[in-house]
Amino acid sequence: MNLPGTQQAPASSPTSLPLWIQRIHASTAGTWLAALLFIALPFVAANIGTKLFMPDPGLRDLRNLIKALILVAGYWAYVRCWERRSARELSASGAGTELLAGLLLGGVLFSCVVAMLAALGVYSVETVGTVGDLRAVLASMVPRIAAGALIEELLFRLVLLRLLERSLGVAWALAVSSLAFGLAHLGNVGATPLIGVLLGVELGLLFGAAYLLTRRIWLCVALHFAWNFVQGAVFSIAVSGQSGEAWLRGSLTGPTWLSGGAFGAEGSVVSVVLCLVTTGVLLKLAQQHGRFNTATTS
Repeated sequence: MNLPGTQQAPASSPTSLPLWIQRIHASTAGTWLAALLFIALPFVAANIGTKLFMPDPGLRDLRNLIKALILVAGYWAYVRCWERRSARELSASGAGTELLAGLLLGGVLFSCVVAMLAALGVYSVETVGTVGDLRAVLASMVPRIAAGALIEELLFRLVLLRLLERSLGVAWALAVSSLAFGLAHLGNVGATPLIGVLLGVELGLLFGAAYLLTRRIWLCVALHFAWNFVQGAVFSIAVSGQSGEAWLRGSLTGPTWLSGGAFGAEGSVVSVVLCLVTTGVLLKLAQQHGRFNTATTS
């Protein structure tokens, strides 16, 4: 019997299929090839197509929505056709509770980062926006941040972490997928190889732990969204080097190891420490709920 909140093991390939297809279906290479065909290629095509045929900056949110929907559809098709099971990790059942928990955790966690930076004299608020400014920020930032969080969590947690876990085990899969997540941000403003590694240790592990706790996408997506939204749209701190509109106009000063420099507070040692503590708590909860048992969760 499966544990509550875990995924069922993928069904074996039908014996009616030719032997060579059964062998591909059962192989690790076949799994990654299927993920490439069902998920990666359609997403890359959507990314290129929207840029070519929808270049207007005003269509940014629509482009992001299209890419997110194609990615979700590709993942669903992969799970249904290749793993031959229902995509419980995308199920709306119970999603509300997980989304709310993620929003609260992400918002409180980054607010704690800012509070500590302010106490150390690193962060200061210069002006406070109006209610109209807040509405404008919500309209501008929510769609972009939500699409980004959904896309990144599906790619790095539901695909990379989950598939690596089958071959490497949960510890190595978490480490490798988290490092890949951090290094994927090296093209951002202010990023360095060290910051890429730190981002993986800080947020890659945090979001990965949130996925392992539920074995579903909603908690980690909401946590990711709230972290980025509170950081960029509320406190006007660069999100992984990318600045945008914000309600509170604030600034970071001080040494780079403490302020994060041009990359933002995610490059701060304060952020790293608080995220690692939170990651430890989430992993402990995941262990207590039996989520590390790959026989019943993958």
